[in-house]
Amino acid sequence: MVKINRKWAVVTCLMALLIWGNSLVPGSGSGSLSLTVMEAIRGFLRGVGLPYEWVTNFVVRKCAHFTEYLVLGILATHAFDFEGRRTFDVLLPTAVFLLLIPSIDETIQLFVPGRAGMITDVMIDCCGAATGVVLRYLFRSLMCAKKAA
Repeated sequence: MVKINRKWAVVTCLMALLIWGNSLVPGSGSGSLSLTVMEAIRGFLRGVGLPYEWVTNFVVRKCAHFTEYLVLGILATHAFDFEGRRTFDVLLPTAVFLLLIPSIDETIQLFVPGRAGMITDVMIDCCGAATGVVLRYLFRSLMCAKKAA
C-alpha cells in the first residue's frame, strides 16, 4: 500500500490544477504569453552577447511543458512518500498519476478555442515528469550518502 503524504499531495494537486488552468487559456492568450517570454529570453541573451535566434516560440512552449511537468514529477515523489518504501511499491502509482495528468491536460485543450491536444506534448510532459522523479531520487541518494559519510 502506498503511503500518501497529505501536505505534499495538496501541493502536487495544486500544481496539477495550475497546469490544467494554463490549458484553459485560449490559444491567443497562450500564444501571446509565449511570445512575451520568448522576447524576454532573446533580449537577455542578446544583452549578454550570446546567440538568441534559436529561441523560438516553439522552443519556449515545449520547454514550458517539460519544466512544469519536471516540477510535478518532483512534487509527486514527495506526495507518494518514497521514504522507506520499496521503489516499485510507489513507482507504479506515481507513474500512473504522471501519465494521467498530461493526458487529461491535452484532452482539456481539445475543447479550448485555438488550442489542440497533442500526443507529442504528452510525451514531452512525461519526459519532464520522469526527469523530475530521477532528480528527486538522485538528490535523495546524495543526501543519504552524505549522512552516511
